[in-house]
Amino acid sequence: MSLVHIYMRITGKVLLTLLFAVAVSAYGQSMSQSSVNQEAEENLAQLRVYAESGDANAQYDLAWMYDTGGDNKILAKDTRKAAEWYEKAAVQGHVKAQAGLGLLYVNGDGVPRDYVKAVDWLQKASAQGNADAQLNLGWLYRDSKGIPKDPAKAFEWWQNAAERGFAHAQFALGVIYNKGEVVPRNVTKALELWQKAVMQGYPDAQLNLGSMYYFGEGVPKDVVKAAELWQKAAAHGNTDAQYNLALAYYLGSGVQKDELLSYVWSNLAVEYGGNVNAKKLRDSITLTPEQREAAEKMFSNWQIGKVYR
Repeated sequence: MSLVHIYMRITGKVLLTLLFAVAVSAYGQSMSQSSVNQEAEENLAQLRVYAESGDANAQYDLAWMYDTGGDNKILAKDTRKAAEWYEKAAVQGHVKAQAGLGLLYVNGDGVPRDYVKAVDWLQKASAQGNADAQLNLGWLYRDSKGIPKDPAKAFEWWQNAAERGFAHAQFALGVIYNKGEVVPRNVTKALELWQKAVMQGYPDAQLNLGSMYYFGEGVPKDVVKAAELWQKAAAHGNTDAQYNLALAYYLGSGVQKDELLSYVWSNLAVEYGGNVNAKKLRDSITLTPEQREAAEKMFSNWQIGKVYR
C-alpha cells in the first residue's frame, strides 16, 4: 500500500516517495534495496506520528496495514494491533475503521469473538453507508448472531449494499433470489444482479451466470457463452470454474474438445482447491509423455489472470 495518499490527505503536500516504487537515481540506475527499505521505514514512522497524534485517517491506514499484512516487508501482520488502531479511528466516526473493527469481532481476529460488539460497530458503519458493513450485518441478522434473527432486515441490508454497487453483495443477493431464501424465488432478478457483478469482474458471479447459460435457466441456452464466463472465473482462481471449464474441454461443449487443456484446468482445480470431481476427471485422462510434459509446464507457469485455450 502506498502511503502517498495518506500524506497528501493529511498535510496537503505531495511526497516524492512510495513504499513499493522502484526508486531511480539521477543517473537512471536503481537505488539499492536498503535505500528503498529505509525510505519505507521513514514513511511508516511518519504515518505513526500522525496516527499517534489522533488523526483518524492515519490510524485507519495503520490498522489496515496491520490487518492485511500490507507492506509486510516493513510491517508484519498483527490483528491485535490492527484492532487497537481500528478502534482509535472508529470512536472518531471513521466508517471504514468501524467496518474493519466489526469484522474482527465477527471472526475473533485480534480480539475475542463478540457478535454483540460486532453488530454495534457494523451498525454504525452501515448507517454511514458502508456497503461492506451492510453485507456483513445482513449475515448476522440472518444467522441471529449478536442480534435477534430478522430475515427481512438482513435482506434490507444486503439490498442496500447491492444498490451501492458492491459486487459481493450483488452476488450474494443474486444467490438469495435464485434459491428463494427470504424472498420468493426470482431467477430474472438473480440474473440481473449477477450480471452487474460480472461487469465488475466478480469470479463467483461469472461462475454462476455461466452455469445458467449452460443449462439455459432464465436465459437462452448458450454453451459458448457459458464457457467464456467460466474461462474468466477460472483465470482468476475460481476452482469450481476451473473444473467446469475442464469438463467443457473434455466434452467439447462450448469449446473445441481438447484433453490436454481439460487435464491442465482440472489439475489446477485439484492442486489449488482440492476439487474432488476435478481429480476424478484429471485421473481419467491419459496423456502421451509429450502432452504430460507440456501439461506440467503449463501448470508450473500458471498464475492468476492467465488463460489457457
